[in-house]
Amino acid sequence: MVAIAAVAMVLVGTEALASGVAAAAPAASVQGRGAAVTYGVSAATRLAGLPYLEPTVMAGGQSSFDRNTGDASHGNHDLNNFLARGPGGNVMLDQRGPGCVYRIWMTSLQAVFPSDWVKIYFDGHSAPAIDVTIAQMFSGTVAPFLAPLVANNLSSSGGYVSYVPLCYRSSIKIVTDMDRYYNIGYLTYPPGSDVATWSPAQDTSAMRAEWSHVTADPIGTAKNTSVSGTLALAPGEARPLLHLTGSRSIQAIKIAIAGVTASSGAAAANVLNRTRIKINWDGQASAAVDAPLGSFFAMGQFGASPAHGLVAGIDATNTMYMYLPMPFQRSATIQLVNASTAALSGISYQIQYRPFTGNFANVGYFRTSFTKTTNAPVGSDITILRTAGSGKFIGVTASYTGDLARSYLEGDERVTVDGSDSPVFYGTGTEDFFNGGFYFDQGPYSQPLSGNTVHAATASADETSAYRFFLQDAIPFRRALTVTIQHGPYDNTSDTSASMLAYYYQRPAGQSELTDTLRVDSPASDRRHHYVITGQRWHGRRTFQYEGTADIINVTDSGRGYRGYSQFTLAVAPGNRGLDLRRRYDQGIASQAAKVYADGRFVGIWYVAGRNPFHRWADTDFLIPAAITSRKTAVTIKIQYLSGSPYFTEYRYWAYSLTS
Repeated sequence: MVAIAAVAMVLVGTEALASGVAAAAPAASVQGRGAAVTYGVSAATRLAGLPYLEPTVMAGGQSSFDRNTGDASHGNHDLNNFLARGPGGNVMLDQRGPGCVYRIWMTSLQAVFPSDWVKIYFDGHSAPAIDVTIAQMFSGTVAPFLAPLVANNLSSSGGYVSYVPLCYRSSIKIVTDMDRYYNIGYLTYPPGSDVATWSPAQDTSAMRAEWSHVTADPIGTAKNTSVSGTLALAPGEARPLLHLTGSRSIQAIKIAIAGVTASSGAAAANVLNRTRIKINWDGQASAAVDAPLGSFFAMGQFGASPAHGLVAGIDATNTMYMYLPMPFQRSATIQLVNASTAALSGISYQIQYRPFTGNFANVGYFRTSFTKTTNAPVGSDITILRTAGSGKFIGVTASYTGDLARSYLEGDERVTVDGSDSPVFYGTGTEDFFNGGFYFDQGPYSQPLSGNTVHAATASADETSAYRFFLQDAIPFRRALTVTIQHGPYDNTSDTSASMLAYYYQRPAGQSELTDTLRVDSPASDRRHHYVITGQRWHGRRTFQYEGTADIINVTDSGRGYRGYSQFTLAVAPGNRGLDLRRRYDQGIASQAAKVYADGRFVGIWYVAGRNPFHRWADTDFLIPAAITSRKTAVTIKIQYLSGSPYFTEYRYWAYSLTS
C-alpha cells in the first residue's frame, strides 16, 4: 500500500558541488523576530544558521509514554498510548497552526509490525497525503521516506526512525493502526507564518547527499582559513591551539592523537577522558567549552569507537572532527589541557575559521556542559542540561555505567522550556531517545544524528555510550531550559552512573520577560484584568499534579470552564517583539480548542489534542505575533470556545513579552 497525494508546491532545488556533496536548497523561511526563520529541508542543509536564536519558534513532541505513573509499572507501560482512537486509526499527532515534523521514531518486536500502516493528513484534508505501510516508510526506497533520511531496526539498532521534514501550513494529523511505541518531534512557527505544506514535489536530494557524506564538513570549506600544527603536552599542561581576534566563526576543529583510532576502544579511554578541550569567547573568564575529547567528539567516556555523526565523530584517517559553527564577536582562544599525570605526544590539529558578518545580537555562543552523576539518587532524574538565558539545545553525548540487565536504559527523557511545569518532550526510554530500541538490540551503530557508540559488559557492570544531535530540530528556549532523563523505569536503579556532555547555543540574557499574570476566578485579579466570561459552566478550585518530574507534587488553583468566551487585558512590555501567552488548564478534559483574538484581530486556533486523566495539570503556550503587540503596553485577549467536553478550561494566564 503506497499512496502519495499532492498538497502544495514547495520551491526547492539542488546543485552539485565538486566535492560530491549537494548544495543546499534555496532557503524556505518564515518571518520570525526581525529575521527569517529557516525551516524544513532548508534548515537541514543550512547548518551555518544553527547559532541564530529563534525566540518565536517552539519545540514539541508527542509519544506513547505512560500517562499513569501511579500504576503497577510506575509509568513504564510506554506503548499503545495515543491521543485518540477511532475507526480511522490511532492518532499519534494532531497539531494545528504552522509547523514542521522533523522526527518520527517507532519500534516493535511484533512480527506483524511492518505490515501496519501510517496515514498523514495535512491542512484539514479528509484524504491522507501520505498513506504507507510501516515497512515501506522505513525501507529507505519509498518516497518521500528515502535513505539515509530513514533507518530501520537493523541500521538503527532496534529503532525505526525518519528525519524527512513534513511541514504544514495549518495542521497535521498522523494516524496508524499499530499499537506499539512511538515518538514524534516537531517545531511550530508563529500563527499566520507562510509555511509551505509538504508535497510530493519536496526535493530532499541535497539533504540526502549531505547525510551520505558523513565525516565531511556539511557546511563546506570554501570560505575557510585553516590553521594546523602538532604539539606535545606535559602532565598538567595547557597549550593554546589558536587565538583569534575580530568577528569570526570557528567552522571545524580536528584533532588526531597517535595511538587513538576508531578501533582502539577502551585502550584510548584514559587519553580521551583526561585530555580536555577548552574554548573561551570574547574574553570571558570562564570557558564556554570545557569537555573531555572522547565526549566532545561524540564517542563518550569508554574510549575510541567508530562514531560517524554528521557534525562530530572520527573519520577514516582516525581524525576526530567537530563541525558545529561557533561564531564570536571579538576574540576566541582554543586550548588543550592534559589533566593526566603522564606526558602526551603525537597530537596534531587543524582548526578552520571564516569571517562572521551576521548580526551578533541574534546569535548564541556555542557552549558545552559536562556533568557526572555517580550512583544516581533514587527518585531523581539524571540531569543532561540546566541553563538560563536564551538559546538552543542541539545535542548530547551520554555515557552510562549500570546493571547488567541494562534496566537503567528504561528511563524517559523529559524536557521543559522557559519555566513551564509541563514537559515539551516526554519520551519512552533511553535507547528510544537515541533512536534505538530494546536496549539497542542490534548492538552499537552510528547514523548521522544518533548512535550507540559503545556497549561493553564486565562481570559486575554494563557500559553504554550514545549520542544524539538536534540540528534542523534544535530546541529553542527564551528564558530557561531543563533536559533530564530517568534512570530505570521510574528513577529506581541505584547503581547507575552517567556522564553527560550537552551541546547548546546560549546568550546570558533572556529573550522574554513575565509582564503580567491573570489568576482566573480570583476576584481581585479578574477586576484588575477586566475579565469577563460568557457561557460559564463551572468555576472553583482543583488540586492536581503535572506530568513529568512534578507528578507527585500537588498544586491547587482556581479556574473556570465555559462554552462561550473569556476576555481579559494583559500588560506587555513596550517595544515587545510578540507575546508568549501561557495557560494552565485541566488536561483531564480532552482536546480543548479555542479561537484566539488579540485587540479584536483573529490570531489562530489554540488546540491541544489528547488528555491525561492521571496528572491533570498542563501548561500550553500560544504565540501572538509582534504585528499585533508591538508598540503597545497592553493587549486585550479573547478566547472563544471551539471544543472540549464538557467545557474549555483556564486557571491561570502568564504574559511573557518577547523582548529582544
